[in-house]
Amino acid sequence: MTPLEQFLFLLKAVPVTLGISLASFALGFAIGIPIALLRIYGGSPLSLLADAYEKLFRSVPVLVVMFFMYFGLGSVIHIFKDPYVTSILSLGLVSAANQSQIFRSAIGSVGKTQMMAAISLGLTKGGAVRYVILPQAFIVAIPGLGSEIALLIKDSSYSFLIGVLELMKHASILRAATRSAVLPYIGSAIIYVALTFPFANYMDKWGSRKRRELGL
Repeated sequence: MTPLEQFLFLLKAVPVTLGISLASFALGFAIGIPIALLRIYGGSPLSLLADAYEKLFRSVPVLVVMFFMYFGLGSVIHIFKDPYVTSILSLGLVSAANQSQIFRSAIGSVGKTQMMAAISLGLTKGGAVRYVILPQAFIVAIPGLGSEIALLIKDSSYSFLIGVLELMKHASILRAATRSAVLPYIGSAIIYVALTFPFANYMDKWGSRKRRELGL
């Protein structure tokens, strides 16, 4: 295979890599916000449970979670034998802990004065969180979320160890076919940079600009 053919073969795996990364980010987003809110507003014992979740999944490597689900739970729960589902769930659960911390920091930076002002205008505590705190916190969190997407794109490479045909699996196939690790892994490294840098850079600049515009 020519270098161009090898690179095109690697590019075929990009939709799978992005699909897993974005799906796991969405799962982490859906779980991470409630976890952050429970940490801040839940009170004991909900706050303690949310704290335990965050600490657990921020401490355990994603590869351990993935292997536990696929080789452990997969032996008794059929859905975990699907490598794509297992990849998304494991990455998503770990991402939820990371995103929870991002949102907690963002909510904290908005300040208690916003909550007091919203309540003084007649909003309930829940209404203040929904209509005042969270929209501003989301803007503050944008740079961190961009970094989280980039991290998920890189961590999706673990998926090839359980059989997902993503970018690293394609690189491994090329290495075996060409008996050379140079072009397959250099090519995959270039693609990872091309995928992660725009996400993180754009969201960091966009988030910083919106914060300046809103005075956050």
